[in-house]
Amino acid sequence: MKKTIIFIILIIFLCFLIPIIFTQRFETAPVLSENKKPQELQVDSTYDYNDFTTIKLLHTASNSIEEVNLDEYLCNVVSAEIPASYNMEALKAQAVVARTYTIYTIIKNKGKHGNADICDSSSCCQAWISKENRLEKWNEDVRTEYWNKIVEAVNSTIGEVVTYEGEMINALYHANSGGKTEIASGVWGGGDYPYLQSVETARRRRI
Repeated sequence: MKKTIIFIILIIFLCFLIPIIFTQRFETAPVLSENKKPQELQVDSTYDYNDFTTIKLLHTASNSIEEVNLDEYLCNVVSAEIPASYNMEALKAQAVVARTYTIYTIIKNKGKHGNADICDSSSCCQAWISKENRLEKWNEDVRTEYWNKIVEAVNSTIGEVVTYEGEMINALYHANSGGKTEIASGVWGGGDYPYLQSVETARRRRI
């Protein structure tokens, strides 16, 4: 009788244990070749920045092309892409990413906009706003302070870009990841970039 009870208990236990075993999800770590070590993104300023002193900007509303100084252009981009009230280090990071994206686009996407290097549309390239329009959108009491912050962020990072294995990256960026980024192919399809992988992102703390 005792053996029968033990046997029944054992059967019940296995009934619960087997589904657990076979429904476990296992993740396989990516395999690297013996001679291949994972690379890291680097902020680089060793390339010849003089090759990109000016750019040809396509204004999509008027279908006109304007030749502008790259760093002046970046001030317009940074002021359109991120609130000037943010911490200076965040503005600097945005300046570096915007500069990287701009130069990558000039190098890799020649001919995309005809005779222009890049356009002012956020749905195609990256956001851009004129200084006059940007100032109008800020309260009068902070206009000078905010614009000076944007200029400082761009000027203090002059020439700095992000590279991977010595090459300029396609520095795509977003306003909010929702706590976790997505791999490039999960958004656009096609191939993946080794530096645009799914990772958890830090959440901003409320103070």
